[in-house]
Amino acid sequence: MGSPTDFQANLPEIRAYNRAIRQYFANVSTETTDITTRLKAALQRYEAAGYSRARILARLVADGHPADMLRPLFLEFPETAFVRAELPGPRAVTPQNVAARLKPAPSTATPAATPPTTARPTAVAQHDPTPTLDGISFHYVPLIQCSFPHADPHELTSFSRRNGWLELTLGTTRPETGLPYGVPARLLTIYCASEAVRTGSPEIYLGKSVHEFLRLLDVPVTRGERGNLRVYANQLLRLIHCTLSIDENIRDASGRTGLHIRQALFADEARLWWDEDATVGQGSTLQLSAVLFQSILERSAPLSTAAIKALRKSPMDLDVYAWLVHRLFHLGKPSTVTWQQLSDQFGHAYAELRQFRRFFLDSLARVRAVYPQANVTVVEGGLMLLPSRPHLPSRSKPR
Repeated sequence: MGSPTDFQANLPEIRAYNRAIRQYFANVSTETTDITTRLKAALQRYEAAGYSRARILARLVADGHPADMLRPLFLEFPETAFVRAELPGPRAVTPQNVAARLKPAPSTATPAATPPTTARPTAVAQHDPTPTLDGISFHYVPLIQCSFPHADPHELTSFSRRNGWLELTLGTTRPETGLPYGVPARLLTIYCASEAVRTGSPEIYLGKSVHEFLRLLDVPVTRGERGNLRVYANQLLRLIHCTLSIDENIRDASGRTGLHIRQALFADEARLWWDEDATVGQGSTLQLSAVLFQSILERSAPLSTAAIKALRKSPMDLDVYAWLVHRLFHLGKPSTVTWQQLSDQFGHAYAELRQFRRFFLDSLARVRAVYPQANVTVVEGGLMLLPSRPHLPSRSKPR
């Protein structure tokens, strides 16, 4: 399609391209209607982002759209352009195999307190452009185990939390911008992880305007100094400049122990447009760093979108909910977590353990209202976690 600066020079090509698209979609059979609708939506999204034809084709191939549907739209490209390059390592979690994951863990599952091994996750089905399962979002597991600050860390340029065998350290490439925090940081990362899993692409579409972006997040649009327009734009910048360092103790099958260190930028690049409510022009995008993107594909946990929406007034509520869903999914036998351990993980700004305990129990009550399957008992000294029925119902296939 060419760059926006040479629009007139490319006008004949654009018109021919649009005619080809209209003719092609008019002739496809009704059996491919769903796939065609998704392909058409993806074409419109990438065109709105100002991509060249070569880049649009590369993105559509990476998204998993069938080559036989792409060839008539991109006749000028060689056959090699329609071959999807596979990423190294485990395949991405995709909507097709999510249902298989949403089942109770077997009784032989390793307890959460056991250090992870060096073995990679089992390979799962290849990505296919099927829509995500209704009502399911994804969150990056290390950010479930150790999350962002609850409140503004102000002048801090580094923030660390520990959870058992894992330690997460957040930093920033722009100290004057600050670290991401609160509910916005969590909703933004959940959105990015969900889109990465859904599309199999590190390129995350952020909408044509700030209004549209907030609608994608299902966040009300409010203005003013403390309105969501300003808050989420600021938190997005903080997140893009964020760095993550994950130190994780590991142990292999023979009993050898070691340390797995993974360091990543949150984003390699971003193109942001600050139009409040535009209907034309390029859209905003960010590109997850290669290390983070691959890690998200390997280590993402499904959550209920409705539960996230119900709990999004409190960062503690979101953290406790995500932690319980992930922990109970893998729990094979009863496990006790002490108040001190919970405080080390969740208690970012509580001077006394009893103060943290009171706020945590308030949050737990709200979480259990949307997650009634959670089998959790308050005992002396902490919480007793028991094997629970799955929070997300398994389905034979995505809708």
